[in-house]
Amino acid sequence: MTETAVRADLRRFILESFLPGEDPATLSDSTPLVTSGILTSLCLVELTTFIEESFSVELRPADIGVEQMDTIDLMTDLVRRRGGLRES
Repeated sequence: MTETAVRADLRRFILESFLPGEDPATLSDSTPLVTSGILTSLCLVELTTFIEESFSVELRPADIGVEQMDTIDLMTDLVRRRGGLRES
């Protein structure tokens, strides 16, 4: 999967699951999701499952937190590090 596709899938999932009805333009790749309170720890569990299943990666406990999952940029980098991206 390409980086562009990962970003699009993450954005779609976050909008549909956690921000229904929100204008998609308000969610950028650098929007803070956890530190702003948009995502809770329970949301991170759901998001972790989505990432593992959608991008065929295995996340470690240390991967699941603010430092790794506060923005779409950080999540995309996490997918890259876990081998879920192919070179485009």
